[in-house]
Amino acid sequence: QQQQQQQPGGQGSLPDAVQNINIANYVTINPNITGIFQQYPQLRAQVVAAISQAISEIILPVVERSVTIACITTREMVLKDFAFETDESAVKMASHLMVQNLAGSLALVTCKEPLRHSMASQLRNALIKAQLPDAQWVEQASQVIAQENLELGCNLIEKAATEKALRDVDHQIAHAMDLRRTPKTPLNDQFIQMQNWLRFLPEALRPKAGALVPHQKRVYEDFAKLPRDRVAQQQAGGAAGGPSEQAVGAFEGQQQQQQQQQSQGGGPGAAPGAADARIVLEKCAACMNKAEEVVLRSPQLLSASLSSLPQGHDLAQLILQARMLVAQSPAREEAGVAYAQKLCRRLYDGGKFARCQLGGEWITASLASLNDVGKRVSKEVTAWIAFSDNDRRLNKEMTVALVNSRVLQLNSPDYVREMVKLMDMGRNQQAVDFVVGLLSHSLVEKRAIATG
Repeated sequence: QQQQQQQPGGQGSLPDAVQNINIANYVTINPNITGIFQQYPQLRAQVVAAISQAISEIILPVVERSVTIACITTREMVLKDFAFETDESAVKMASHLMVQNLAGSLALVTCKEPLRHSMASQLRNALIKAQLPDAQWVEQASQVIAQENLELGCNLIEKAATEKALRDVDHQIAHAMDLRRTPKTPLNDQFIQMQNWLRFLPEALRPKAGALVPHQKRVYEDFAKLPRDRVAQQQAGGAAGGPSEQAVGAFEGQQQQQQQQQSQGGGPGAAPGAADARIVLEKCAACMNKAEEVVLRSPQLLSASLSSLPQGHDLAQLILQARMLVAQSPAREEAGVAYAQKLCRRLYDGGKFARCQLGGEWITASLASLNDVGKRVSKEVTAWIAFSDNDRRLNKEMTVALVNSRVLQLNSPDYVREMVKLMDMGRNQQAVDFVVGLLSHSLVEKRAIATG
């Protein structure tokens, strides 16, 4: 146990980078949604705990993977480029410049989406446990708070990755330099043999003993000049005009409405105005419920297909009506994502509407119509399925329907990574059969139908 604590980069050293940071001092709650926090003061502590839990869930695997890749790459490059360097401090500085940038960038790229979904899930659970009266507010608040604190989580994970990478690469480089100096070790023998062979190379190709020339050193020095802050902002989704701003805009009308109701002594009623994303979502949900009612009350429609219905049918009009509601909302991205989430839940809830052919086609067609309104819908649906349980991820019928509707992106990095992980190097036969069948349909059967 003592050896594991002393060895650089051991598992026990991972929390050191962030354990002394009081996350509560940095958690952000947008002013437009603080009204409910004034009514329920204990909510802030629950939000802080949820964000801390979300970070803790993914920091270990993300840091381990990022640091391992960065250290191996740095070690091999530095030992090759500095093969004749006698100044070990120059070798150490070059390895530091390279490894901290690689580890930090890999950590940011790897953690962004899993962290956002983990934060939203933890926040949703925490707010639900608080038994707030407005369930729809809980869903929207969890998305907004997660989006606004995503950069905080990404920065903490990046900090942990860079600090661990520095410790690990120092250990690896020092060990390699010791082996290079120690006679009759493999690395020392290779070093001597390489020097012997160098005299047979032409002068122009023969490496020079001593330090690297300036333009060679610049390769490592340029790592320190990369725009790390800008990269962190892009990865954390903090660009101006992004989803967070749109989500906050959707809340402004809702918060004003709640304040008016409090001053008048009213309850949590509905707010007037099409600009309120919550009301738009309720109207879209009413369209979905109306479609379910139309299908289930007509037995002959259960086995029908959407394409066989006459032009102008009520089901087609309900799809267009919901799409128009979302498109006309100032917060259409947030409204579209929220409605898409409701549709996905209905698609996978196992109800009679989703199980019948027409109901499943209506839901996927509604998702496809939202895809034209907002760019985030397809990305969010893909992420939901990628990080959902195996019953949803391995449902071939539903997956094929979403792929055919261009809602599920098979080339999404999140989806590809999760499916590769699920296959477990071929040991999970169910997942392997699912992926083979899905690719067969997408690449072979569908193309054969298109060209037949």
